[in-house]
Amino acid sequence: MNHDGGTVRRLRRVLIAVSMLAALLAIFVIAVILYWKTYLLEPSADPFSRGPYLTRLSETEARLRWRLDDDRPVRLRAVTADGSTVEARDGTFTGLQPGTPYSWSADVGGRTRAAGTFTTAPERLSGPIDFAVIGDYGSGNDHQYAVGRELAAGRPQFILTAGDNSYIAAVPPLLDRNIFEPFRDAMRGAPIWATMGEHDMVWRDGQAITDALELPGEAGRYTVRYGPVQVVLLGLEADASAIPFAREALSEPGPEVRFVVVHRPVRTGNPILPVLREAGVAAVFAGHLHRYEREVLDGVLQFTVGTSGQGAGNEDFTLATPGAESSLLDYGLLRVQVTPEGASYVFVDERGRVLDRDTRGLSGREP
Repeated sequence: MNHDGGTVRRLRRVLIAVSMLAALLAIFVIAVILYWKTYLLEPSADPFSRGPYLTRLSETEARLRWRLDDDRPVRLRAVTADGSTVEARDGTFTGLQPGTPYSWSADVGGRTRAAGTFTTAPERLSGPIDFAVIGDYGSGNDHQYAVGRELAAGRPQFILTAGDNSYIAAVPPLLDRNIFEPFRDAMRGAPIWATMGEHDMVWRDGQAITDALELPGEAGRYTVRYGPVQVVLLGLEADASAIPFAREALSEPGPEVRFVVVHRPVRTGNPILPVLREAGVAAVFAGHLHRYEREVLDGVLQFTVGTSGQGAGNEDFTLATPGAESSLLDYGLLRVQVTPEGASYVFVDERGRVLDRDTRGLSGREP
């Protein structure tokens, strides 16, 4: 009897111990689940399938566009360094102060789901204005992403493209892969003003790019202003048909510095060169050739920046232009800074290395 009673007591103690252990394990599991739910869960998926991204920026206005996976409302708010706040209506901020940095945020469902910064255009050229130039980039490959990171790091106030914005063709289903995802960070702080290359014109003469970026012209031919800076975009080619448009645009009073963008580089003897020279154009930006080049044509400074993602050329087939002052086969972008004293141009490769630089007066001549 004593032996059996001892066995029962031992079994009882074992059962009590097991029960206590099970209770402790249950408490531990519940605690882990609560901790996981409270602190360790990943954030919910990004509601934006595109953007938000800037499409317009002037002295007093800024416009953002986006695409959501559903129809939830988006609330945009912009704040200055001194705490002044303005809210957007239908994606557009109005009544902004010229030459002022703003931080913006996009609220979806009561939480900030995207944010960025922009700087409104100044009324006069009293301080530096920074922008970037890219071309022949829309491939969605690692090189384009690397260029995109350098693009965002430079914090340009606007971005110019010299065409071929999407390969093999600029059709709507490819634009997220080829433009909006690689350049997402940069486009949160700077609008892209693009001209059209051959690949962009395949589908409805570039309408996909025009619609997505809310460009004001057709086939990449239009003019924009960022305060004292005028940019005249001539589209695929600066041929004879572009001369009347260029002459009229460049006669517009007010800009303190003027630039021209075209896809195919201008060549010596082109009849548009005297028009650009007489208008005091600071520089022409081109693409098409998968090289970076700097050259002066009949007194007009030209940069070819066809190296921003699709693929640098090679020495056998992508030949250097005779007379070019600099010609490189490196992925990269051109950073431009305009001041009252002149304009500086810096070609940066995908690794952030400066490979070429030049400084000129605001009319494109030596300072």
